[in-house]
Amino acid sequence: MLSLAYITAEGADPIAAIAAAGAAGFDGVGLRLAGPVGRPHPDSPIGDTARLKAIAGELRARGIALLDVEVLTLAEPFDPAAADMLIAGAAELGARYLQVVCEDPDLDRAADRLARLAEIARGRSLGLALEFMAFRTVDSLATAVQVTARANVPILIDALHLARSGGIAADVAALPPESVAFLQLCDAPAARPADLIHEARFDRLYPGEGALPLLPLIAALPPDRPISIEVPRASMIGRTAREQAREAFAWTQRLLVRRQP
Repeated sequence: MLSLAYITAEGADPIAAIAAAGAAGFDGVGLRLAGPVGRPHPDSPIGDTARLKAIAGELRARGIALLDVEVLTLAEPFDPAAADMLIAGAAELGARYLQVVCEDPDLDRAADRLARLAEIARGRSLGLALEFMAFRTVDSLATAVQVTARANVPILIDALHLARSGGIAADVAALPPESVAFLQLCDAPAARPADLIHEARFDRLYPGEGALPLLPLIAALPPDRPISIEVPRASMIGRTAREQAREAFAWTQRLLVRRQP
């Protein structure tokens, strides 16, 4: 499965993002229903039954799978009610995964909380996937393994965050298959920038446009893991969601052709 990550066409409402994904050729899409501290996004459909039904209907009509919903943040203080609402909304839309990030400096507490939330999500046929980032408290693949091992939750691998935290494809290949949820794919220059957050949010490159070893990383994935194309870039601001999705899909297809024997 190739999926269009929310942030690749950031700012598009869910219906527009689904339409853009379908028009470009993607099999799936990611949507943002909550902001960076886990509370509903300003334009979130959480709690709006009519909007949730319209989004679910658009997914069905276009034959697009909802791979992931963003984002549940483990932080202190933590709002269990907001987390429950987000889990319920993602499950109602039929999402495969709800993304989780961690800002809690107490990793034992974060792991315990993640385990409890994962149990709630599983009861709604929803998976959680923990993403590590070099600028968060879960800052590497090794730290993500430590936290998720106690919670029985798989890890979301982002090609940029893996590279910037010192990880390589062999580290991913060494993981048990069940511990990998899916891959977020983008490219970047080989050199690590001074501002990792700016690069991650505004300055990614399309797959095959930069210097990251993406083909070995894709080969290291367990079979049939979804790939989400996550390429936010300031140069695309002002372009339509469909234009952004088409560009991301075209670059990805050119990269994947290089995998053929």
